[in-house]
Amino acid sequence: MEQTKSSNKIHAVVYTVLGIGIILLLLWSMSMNRSVRAYETDAENGYNRAFHELCGHIDEIDSLLSKARLANDPADLASISSDIFRKAEGAKSSLGQLPTSQVNLENTARFLSQVGDYTYVLSQDMIYGVKISQEEYDTLASLNDYAAQLKNSLSDIEQRIYSGEIKLTDTTAQAKLNEAEAASGNVLEDLENVERSFDEYPALIYDGPFSEHIENQQSEMINSAAEISRDEAKQKAEEFLGTKNLEYESESENTAIDAYTFTKTDNTSQTSISVTKRGGYILFFLTNRNVGEEKYDPSAATEKALEFLKNHGYNDMVSSYYDKSNGIATVNFAAVQDGITCYSDLIKVRVALDTGEVIGFEAKGYLMNHKHRDLAAPQLTAEQAGECVSASLEVSGSGMALIPKDSLREVLCYEFKGNFSGKNFIVYINAENGHEERILLLLEGENGILTV
Repeated sequence: MEQTKSSNKIHAVVYTVLGIGIILLLLWSMSMNRSVRAYETDAENGYNRAFHELCGHIDEIDSLLSKARLANDPADLASISSDIFRKAEGAKSSLGQLPTSQVNLENTARFLSQVGDYTYVLSQDMIYGVKISQEEYDTLASLNDYAAQLKNSLSDIEQRIYSGEIKLTDTTAQAKLNEAEAASGNVLEDLENVERSFDEYPALIYDGPFSEHIENQQSEMINSAAEISRDEAKQKAEEFLGTKNLEYESESENTAIDAYTFTKTDNTSQTSISVTKRGGYILFFLTNRNVGEEKYDPSAATEKALEFLKNHGYNDMVSSYYDKSNGIATVNFAAVQDGITCYSDLIKVRVALDTGEVIGFEAKGYLMNHKHRDLAAPQLTAEQAGECVSASLEVSGSGMALIPKDSLREVLCYEFKGNFSGKNFIVYINAENGHEERILLLLEGENGILTV
């Protein structure tokens, strides 16, 4: 009897503990559910706010493009283009806050990058007295049509969001479903429809950094050369380095410059070298090794680098800037044609300051841009161009240079070096029309000379 009572007490205690455990588990589950719902609500509110801001930016871009098509005053178009650029940047920022990783919005993003950039370029042309052509007006009209279409599409989605028909958080949930399980009429489908509306979006070629021709840039020097085999490339690499027994590593294809890469490793260093498949030009080489105590200054390193270039057939080169880090000086060189420095034709040479040995070489800029230019004679004399420079600059030297714009278009300029307020500057004056193309501030310190 006593044993039965004792057993009942044990059971009662066990059931009580289990009951309390179940109640605590239920309370914890309810708390977690509330936390999850609160998180989802916060996320949804954040997405809705970003989408609302995106719609507002696109609406304003549409209106501003309509104004731009009527602008006939340079200052007015400059103001409108500045507003379009700002709104486009805001739209890209809002778009980046949305959960769109499951949708490819590449064309939509490209439109936002180009629309502000294109109107800015037109405004700059007007400031310099260049009238907008009919083709450019037609492009503005096309951009305006795409902006209007984008505005209407986003507005429809926003209405469906406000009505509760779709949720932006559905994009996260949708990623967990396969195509057969996905319900029709979801927000992913709507965003894909927005992107499809840009399928016929034309390639824009203009004088700006987001122009299509920049992404599709081709090398005249590479494309005009014959293709070589892997063995021929290895031979050229060994001749360039003055070594033997390089090992084949890889082959790049469908890039701006297709190349073979070879390597060599010994007890103290590892070297990698890349040779172009067309022409057999050295694209780069790099030797990694420990660098000891510095015995060469940057000036001596520059002489070593220049000697190296001449020994490898790069005769008409001039040094520009350098930087120094971890006992290595990296010197920038540009090609010279008829006394004109061609800054697009860039080669970088790395020199170890302990031995003066060249341990790096990179020629992509040179290979992509180098060619013989048929340069027109400058319309201005150096004296006339100098009159276009601010009187506040104490000019110490001048020359001629071919500089690349953001669009990669090259402009022949007079290059004036001088001092203002204790700082050194370079001012580039267009040799054709006297426009001030660029001002560079030289940052000179113990670790090199850089420009901003």
